[in-house]
Amino acid sequence: MKGPLPTAESLAVLLRLIDDETPEVRQSVAGALDAFSGDVSELLHEGVMKPSGDDLKVLSSLLQPARRERLRRDWIVPAGGAASLADDWDAFEAMLRILSDYLHDGVTLRQPLGDALDLLAEELEPHYIEDGCAGLCKTLLGSKRLIADRKGEMDPKLLDLAAVIAGSPSNSFGLGLILLLVARRLEADISGVSLPGAFFCRYGTEQGPILLDPTAGGRPVDPAEFTHRIRRYPREIRMLAGRAATTGELLLRTTEELATAFAVLNLTEDAELMEDLVDSLLPGA
Repeated sequence: MKGPLPTAESLAVLLRLIDDETPEVRQSVAGALDAFSGDVSELLHEGVMKPSGDDLKVLSSLLQPARRERLRRDWIVPAGGAASLADDWDAFEAMLRILSDYLHDGVTLRQPLGDALDLLAEELEPHYIEDGCAGLCKTLLGSKRLIADRKGEMDPKLLDLAAVIAGSPSNSFGLGLILLLVARRLEADISGVSLPGAFFCRYGTEQGPILLDPTAGGRPVDPAEFTHRIRRYPREIRMLAGRAATTGELLLRTTEELATAFAVLNLTEDAELMEDLVDSLLPGA
């Protein structure tokens, strides 16, 4: 039987104990926080208590186990794994939303991924109507609406797409995913090209296909430069450059990159969770 729904008042009771480092108290608070499913951001906004920055960090870490459990519970993959997703963009976005909720710190107030994408598409629609795919790409990627990460570090936050839309930086893959999801809403024919260590987006014009690196401000990639760039890839990898990545491939890459990023940060429990998600997407899982 379920208990009463968590409230701002019940959260406030726990917040009064958040700076008590006694193991028994911490364990008790962590257990009580399980009822909040890993996210108290809205209740914090409603409540009168405003925890300090340090207390928010502690609170976020105490909420993390519940976010892991929620991800395991909500992660439902078709029997055939990633290949079964085919080009089901609705299912793909639903999985990205689940990952975004898991990557959220649980204390910062922000829009859910779906709502953020809806508003972004509405904002960009006039540019697409006026200038087509070129206008959409230039406005989204070249106007600092999204921020490209220049450090090149492995960081799970780079693939928290809701945070990226809200102003956090991301790499070419994260920015490209947002472009693809917005393009789907606007029925813009833009596809992703997924290569090892790189990600591009492509759309057609009367003069031929245009390829772009999402971190390069929406500017087209020179075809000769791209050919030179991939010349040493094995043939099977070079073939990927000639077709659109499927949603299953994109989801598999997302979980693989997150697994690597958590491993680099020595966050073993999260890395192992991501590895489990990777395995669930592989054939015969």
